[in-house]
Amino acid sequence: MKKLLLIVSALVLTVSVGAQTKEVVLKNLDKAKATVENPKKATAPASWLKLAEAYVDAYNQPQIGLWVGAQSMEVKLLLKGQQVLSTETRTVNGNEYTVEVYADKELYYTPQGVLDVIKVTAPLVEEPLESAYESLMKAYEVDVKASKKEDIAMQLSKLRDLYINDAMTAYTLGDIQTANKYFESSLKVLDNPVTEKIDSMIVYYTAVTFNMLGDKENAAKYLEKCMEIKYYQDGDVFSNLAEVYKAQGDLDKAKAVLNEGFIAYPTSQGILVSLINIYLESNDDPNKVLELIRTAQANEPNNASLHYAEGNVYKNMKDMENAIKCYYKSFEIDPTYVYGIYTVGSTYYDRAIEIQEEINNLDVNDYETYDKLLAEFEQALIDAIDPFEKAFAVTTDKEFQLAIADGLKQIYFRFRDKDPKYQEGFDKYNAFLEENDK
Repeated sequence: MKKLLLIVSALVLTVSVGAQTKEVVLKNLDKAKATVENPKKATAPASWLKLAEAYVDAYNQPQIGLWVGAQSMEVKLLLKGQQVLSTETRTVNGNEYTVEVYADKELYYTPQGVLDVIKVTAPLVEEPLESAYESLMKAYEVDVKASKKEDIAMQLSKLRDLYINDAMTAYTLGDIQTANKYFESSLKVLDNPVTEKIDSMIVYYTAVTFNMLGDKENAAKYLEKCMEIKYYQDGDVFSNLAEVYKAQGDLDKAKAVLNEGFIAYPTSQGILVSLINIYLESNDDPNKVLELIRTAQANEPNNASLHYAEGNVYKNMKDMENAIKCYYKSFEIDPTYVYGIYTVGSTYYDRAIEIQEEINNLDVNDYETYDKLLAEFEQALIDAIDPFEKAFAVTTDKEFQLAIADGLKQIYFRFRDKDPKYQEGFDKYNAFLEENDK
């Protein structure tokens, strides 16, 4: 499942444990409801603010005092007196959790005993956040002098955080339908006459979750909203919207948005790949992409990444010769641009893997073709050595070095009996990998 890179502060429910029992919370809620049912008091914005607070208290009550990141022992002390009905092991999206089930909630712990997810299963009242929102908007409606506008806006902002907390909880647990519901609901909490704000990131996540649900119409609606407010998520909005248009059968609109995206993000691999695919699918000319790249190169002649991007286009077109020339060019322009020289090596290495597959599928008696392919296979591996060596020397990223060292080790092992230099190369990178295998 696609990960949402949303950073939300851990929502610590600051109400002290035991400060309000369920009975007290419900009593206060009934009192607040009775207040707004009084015609005279219903015209006071404070009455509706009080009702909104009562609904938020009802929302908070099942998880009072809990916070993500708490140790299991801390939680047990906090919930002293609440019975754990069962303890289960569940795997969610590849993550293993120990789940403690209570009458009104489920608590998900990591293998280290850290509380990672709080899921309320039996809310004190139905849709408390929606009711709180409606109460706040009613407070705004009756606040003819705007004396409480700041208080209303503050409460709406807090409500937005609670909606997003629920959305991320649902997303973590793989419940995309619920995550989508709360993402979309959170938007109106800020996009209204009180706060007059648009939460651009949540507009995008609403689109993403609609797309995951297969609702292309609403996915397009929110992605188009992202375009309108100029929130592009590093170019992903363009490629995602193009995919939605393609799914709707509108290739022309898909091409148009990708071309617009390419101008704004000329090095976005997602946009480049989408452009190439759509040109190929529509029997159009992928050279149009190259024209765009060269326009961008003319504007930024010393931008190594643009030559790298050109190489990716050629590589997708299976033109390895020109792809490698472009990758070399990117490294020539900027000797610190390690991806350029590394991709020369990985292109040769990938080609060797392809040839190996061809060899494996050969007729066992086709010796002539076997000898020809074997020679090409070994040459491709040898051609990968020098660019890999240069990339290893340039990069300071340890993980990247380990990946390159692993590739070089395998290549040198292949030829270790042919020349002492290959044995030396194998020994060097084998030792490097062993030293860093910690």
